[in-house]
Amino acid sequence: MDTTELISYNPATLVEIGRIAATTTAELDSMIESAHDAFLGWRHDRNLRKGLLAACSYELMRMSGEIAPLLTTEQGKPLAEAASEVWTAAKSFAESARIEWEPESLAAHTDVRTAFIEVHPLGVVGAIVPWNFPIFLMAAKVSAALAAGNTVVVKPAESVSLVVRKVVDVLAGVLPAGVISIAVGGPDLGRALVNHPKVRKVSFTGSTTVGKQIMRQASDTVTPVTLELGGNDPAILLADADIDRAATALARGAFFNAGQMCIAPKRVYVPTALVDRFCQAFADRMDDLSVGDGLDPATRVGPLHNVRQLEIVSHVLEKAIAGGATVVRGGDRGTDLPGYFLAPTLVRDIDDSAELVALEQFGPVLPVVAYDDVDSVLSSLDNQEFGLGASVWGNDVENATDVALRIDAGTVWVNQHNALDVGLPFGGVKSSGFGREGGAAGVEDFLQTRVIDIKL
Repeated sequence: MDTTELISYNPATLVEIGRIAATTTAELDSMIESAHDAFLGWRHDRNLRKGLLAACSYELMRMSGEIAPLLTTEQGKPLAEAASEVWTAAKSFAESARIEWEPESLAAHTDVRTAFIEVHPLGVVGAIVPWNFPIFLMAAKVSAALAAGNTVVVKPAESVSLVVRKVVDVLAGVLPAGVISIAVGGPDLGRALVNHPKVRKVSFTGSTTVGKQIMRQASDTVTPVTLELGGNDPAILLADADIDRAATALARGAFFNAGQMCIAPKRVYVPTALVDRFCQAFADRMDDLSVGDGLDPATRVGPLHNVRQLEIVSHVLEKAIAGGATVVRGGDRGTDLPGYFLAPTLVRDIDDSAELVALEQFGPVLPVVAYDDVDSVLSSLDNQEFGLGASVWGNDVENATDVALRIDAGTVWVNQHNALDVGLPFGGVKSSGFGREGGAAGVEDFLQTRVIDIKL
């Protein structure tokens, strides 16, 4: 049969940058068999794994100068952000390499019976990664899975297959044969990976809609899943918030990777009396957010990754304006380049009922919602479907922390946002998913418990 090719395009210029042959079902079966065979040896030597994971970290840092430009060209983000992503991925491997856990503990011992509890790896893991942060999100899954003693088959979003393959090739050059491999293709290949009887765990990052589909598919083989899904993350400014500090941090976070970040601040709740001050301060921070090709050193905000995302964000922005919202800054393309551009945009005079606020639009548009009662804001958030991240801003840190404790989300920051640490667990609640990545909790997500009960 003919081999199908995946074609990658630069989202800033719409120029083709490369092609890669899609993985066939037979090739996927072979990869999984090789991963299963490699698992039988890989699982046993933790010291070997720790050393090789540290080597993977080093190799990613060493190859950053080649990986980052390809990531920018294929995904669209500015080169500085791409380099940061590669380095953060390298840190994930270093962090996973140092994590310790007790392999077994004695549960009972008598003259006639001994029982002990052990934790051990699952087997072959399917790691399905999205297009917005393909290198870091892959590394978070892969490093933890490998540290625990599993082997991994990576399935990237089709549109970032070139850069993910390059990174997997770098890692495969360090690791034993079969420990890591990459399968590239569309939804049919993803379903084949999830449903394969020798895949013992699936870790997925992406939309809530696709996450639900993966849960249904995994139920056929009773395969455990970790899901890191959507997150329409709010930032809440309290009456005593430092406006300049909040505006500076939130402007940086809201438009990082053109707003295509699951934990980016996607709506800001501001006391009515402070809205004018906040909007002015925030707009001032937008002055140096030049839009363009990510390979241009002057670019601070690149394109959206694909035309569908541009259409979604543009549509909800247009609906908000038609409904009476005011554009404070932005709203145009921001460049003459032919790609999928939308300039960073700040919107006010809008409430929770607008799609721009209620939905995760996943783009460089930030709505400001005025409020008079923080309890009503918290009640509204409690009734919404997402619970990935949030932030609370106030000079009275104790009071701000008390508000943060009332928000049902996987991570709630106080006087900061997007402050990720690879040593801390990360994940969501409600429709934002379940399971954790990062730190010891991320490794534990790839381990299982077994009781050995012996009659003497």
